[in-house]
Amino acid sequence: MKTQYLQPFGVEIVAESQQNLLAALPAHRLRAEVAEHRLIVLRGFASPDDDEMLAFCRQLGDLLEWEFGAVNELVPRAEAGNYLYSNRAVPFHWDGAFAGRVPHYIFFHCRTAPALGSGGETIFCDTVRLLEGISSEERAAWERIRITYRTEKIVHYGGTFTAPMIDHHPVSGQFVLRFAEPVEDVNPVHLSIDGVAAADRLAFLARLHELLNDPSLCYAHAWRANDVLLADNHALLHGRRAFDGSTPRHLRRINIL
Repeated sequence: MKTQYLQPFGVEIVAESQQNLLAALPAHRLRAEVAEHRLIVLRGFASPDDDEMLAFCRQLGDLLEWEFGAVNELVPRAEAGNYLYSNRAVPFHWDGAFAGRVPHYIFFHCRTAPALGSGGETIFCDTVRLLEGISSEERAAWERIRITYRTEKIVHYGGTFTAPMIDHHPVSGQFVLRFAEPVEDVNPVHLSIDGVAAADRLAFLARLHELLNDPSLCYAHAWRANDVLLADNHALLHGRRAFDGSTPRHLRRINIL
């Protein structure tokens, strides 16, 4: 296998042969690579069937089960009524927040990749590095902020919860940013921000949007068919760029506790 580093963070492991199985990668190596690099892209491996994919994920931890099971088929569906199952952009967020059980790892397998240049990249922001780069004054202000999120349960998540904006990584102990951008259109996500004056709310949200998309902090993964990506859901926030509705895009996602 060939390993190369991604920018601004992450590591890519490429199989020498399409006969290589994901099971050939030991769990201790996967955990170490994600802990150090935030995410791993696995490319060129044999396409896993459902049983192989679930077995691969279970070696890293218990799986978060939803109403539909452990595998979330992320493919546009006109009747879904939620932006996740559309070709729209998905704002930055972290998985499991509304479920009350936040997974450590997010596993993605790309069954069908969008056409080159048509969008659909999954984007990740390293929030540990983000917090290390802001001023001590801004950091102190953020430590006082608590945000209440509210959305109608139309698909597998919904309800209301409140979380501090800055928290600790449960394994490394590093400070991480816990923030989900508001959703204004399909299945809206509303934010009540305690610690930011109403007059400053728009500037606050614009500042965060700018930082989350800073190229020195944000990795955009352009999918190829059969790519596998494993990411740290505590250190990173993630989202999706919009894509051309005429191109297919089908990811399978599993949350690992």
